[in-house]
Parts: sequence; structure tokens; C-alpha cells
Amino acid sequence: MQAAAFRDKKGGNTGDHKDTHDPDYENITLTFRNRDQPRGSHLAPVNQVSAQPRPSSDAAQVPAWLHRAIMSLFVLLALTFLFFITLSILMLLKNSEMSRELLSLKRELWNATNAAQEGQEEQRTHWRAILQNSGEAMKGISEIKIKVQSGNEKLKTVAAEITQINKNTQKILEELGKKMSTQSTPQ
Repeated sequence: MQAAAFRDKKGGNTGDHKDTHDPDYENITLTFRNRDQPRGSHLAPVNQVSAQPRPSSDAAQVPAWLHRAIMSLFVLLALTFLFFITLSILMLLKNSEMSRELLSLKRELWNATNAAQEGQEEQRTHWRAILQNSGEAMKGISEIKIKVQSGNEKLKTVAAEITQINKNTQKILEELGKKMSTQSTPQ
């Protein structure tokens, strides 16, 4: 292949159109060193002008306003980036503040819940005491009721006994009256 390429160069046959589509074609580029430069030296010769990058023909055709617009876009992008960083920092600070407030609210809610539970426990204790006292009162009332009923029955028997005593007293008085009248008449 190299021989064919060398032959084409030597013979003056460019063959650009034919050889570029040929799969066996290889583009060989030869570099020549400067004759003044000693072999193995890598330093550039002093008498040569340093290679300045020449502006490409494309760069010369780009208008100046396009460079300003691109720079403006970069500045705008940087400002947007700074804005979002600032916004993120503000959000983190606000998040930290809200976290502290939420912890404070959580503590207050915990205290309120504990106070409510203590109040409910006190209320249960008071209700138990009220129920116990009302049970004892009901027991005392039923005992009094039983005593009143037994007292009423005793009163009924006492009334019957009193009437019996009255009858007996009347009989005794009558007998005494008879005895007194019999004793007073014999004289």
C-alpha cells in the first residue's frame, strides 16, 4: 500500500477522487526537519519566528455583538447561579428556624398532653371517690330506711300496747272505783 501511495505521489497522480474511496488507500504525511537544527535537538531555532496562533477565518467573520451577547449570557448565568445559592442558603436557614419552632411546638404539645392526662386521672380519681361516697350514702340511707321501717312497726306495736294499757288502766280504774264505792257504802 505504501508503495502504491509513493508511486502516485512520484508520478504526479493525485488520485484524490479515486483513492479516497479505495479501502486499501492510506494517507501518508511526511514531516521534514529543519536542516539547521541538529539531530535529536528538541529546541526551536532562534532565527525562526515563534508561531503565533493566527485567527481563523471563522473568528474574523463572527460579529462583535455576538461575543458581548455570549459574555452577557455567562454573566447572567453566574448571577443566576449566585441567586440560587443565596436562595438555597435562605431556605436552609428558614428550614432550621422552622425545625426549632416545630421542636418547641412538640414540647408544648407533649406538656399539654401530659397535663390533660393528669387532669383525666384526677377526674377519674374524683369520680371514684364520688361513686364510693354515693355508694356509702346509699348504704346508709337503706340502713336508715330499714331502721325507720322497724321503728314504724315498733310504733304500731307501741300504739297497740298503749291502747291495751289504756284498756287495762280503765279496767283498773273501774275496779278501783267499784272497790271504793263498795268500801264507802258499808259504813
